Amino acid sequence: MEKSEDLQPQSVYPRLTIDEVKTEVLSHLYLEKGLLSTFISMLKRPSKTVEVYLHGNRRKIQNPFRYLIIGVAFSTFIMLANPSFRNYISNIQQSSKGNYDQLDAATGLSFYEKFTQAQEIYMSYQNLVLTLAIPLIALVTFLFFRKKAYNFAEHMAINCLVFGTIYWLSGLFSLVTFFMDYSFIIYLSWFLTFAIGTYLYWKVFSINIIKSMLSILSAYLAAMVVGIFFQIAVFLVLLIL
Repeated sequence: MEKSEDLQPQSVYPRLTIDEVKTEVLSHLYLEKGLLSTFISMLKRPSKTVEVYLHGNRRKIQNPFRYLIIGVAFSTFIMLANPSFRNYISNIQQSSKGNYDQLDAATGLSFYEKFTQAQEIYMSYQNLVLTLAIPLIALVTFLFFRKKAYNFAEHMAINCLVFGTIYWLSGLFSLVTFFMDYSFIIYLSWFLTFAIGTYLYWKVFSINIIKSMLSILSAYLAAMVVGIFFQIAVFLVLLIL
């Protein structure tokens, strides 16, 4: 019987250890490169964390885009799995059904069905929506803080870290309040995301609280505009198909 080329004598390679298994698992989950530590660091020392990524050892900080994407995916998964959230959205859709029924009857098209489908796609593809929104959000902060030494690419990285932290925290909050009434929790969630966004901009850009509040509101508005256009585009495509 021929010896397999893939098998080597035991002395050639060291034996598998728990540390190696842990490293492989953490590598697969992107935790060994600072996902968890980046989240904690952004809450405790946001300004230093940003500076380390932009001008220091980037290996210590999770890649901002990956950090955002995973955070949004985590938050979206928890949100869509929440039965109370589903009921909340269903009630909103039902409240507008009468108007769409009139359009359906007048045109013979399925406006309400396409409207609900467009909303489902929008909620399920938050990663894509945020990816499209980040350049516009970065433009907002670039214009707000033109006196800062950050270029446009750096503003994109900063906002990925800021909004990634917001979505991670929002996901954790949704997890903790999973079995509570969403119609009440939504207001607490809005306040939490606004407060943490204000705090992060305040620390990262070294500005006063009022300017931080105005800038984060403008950033949220930019993200909302992208979201609205995304839903309209999806709705029109579904209507045409």
